[in-house]
Amino acid sequence: MNPTRGIRATITLTVALTLTGCVYLGGPVPHPGVNTPFDGLSTKTKPQLLDETLEKAQAVAQLIGGEWLDSGTPPVVFDPANQEQRDAWDWGPCDNEATTGQYDVAVWQDADPSARFDPDALTEMVRSYWEGLGYTIRQIGPPALDETRGRSINVDLPHGAGLHFAASTKILGIAVHSECVTWE
Repeated sequence: MNPTRGIRATITLTVALTLTGCVYLGGPVPHPGVNTPFDGLSTKTKPQLLDETLEKAQAVAQLIGGEWLDSGTPPVVFDPANQEQRDAWDWGPCDNEATTGQYDVAVWQDADPSARFDPDALTEMVRSYWEGLGYTIRQIGPPALDETRGRSINVDLPHGAGLHFAASTKILGIAVHSECVTWE
């Protein structure tokens, strides 16, 4: 595992979203599971957690379509089946205890220079999809009032897991944090 990949992913996604105006007014994009009360650790294995995390990111990527990039250096097209990418996803500490860990997956998509994303429509598409799965959506601040019209939504899931979707006219981002388990 490359321990800096998740940090790089978070920084890259946060910087990209900040530069495009796609941040909420309360500060940088938060970890989706931060507001979830700690409800114990998951009993899933690391391979199960990685599969679930990648599936959640892939589901949103497929819902929206287009070419999604991972957080590698250089970034490559996101492919959850690619073993090299699977091996490189970050395994890092959870927010609740130093002895726990989770996977963090962040992918993004840049708008074609000749086109712009519709952040309202895309956010509502993801919101409807997640609500259809029974998730409770947490809106992060009001939409940005500049030309990028950035906005984001989160879902807090059990065991410290979470989902995050951010959209602006220039960039889209998906971040998925797996459930927390005891660090191996």
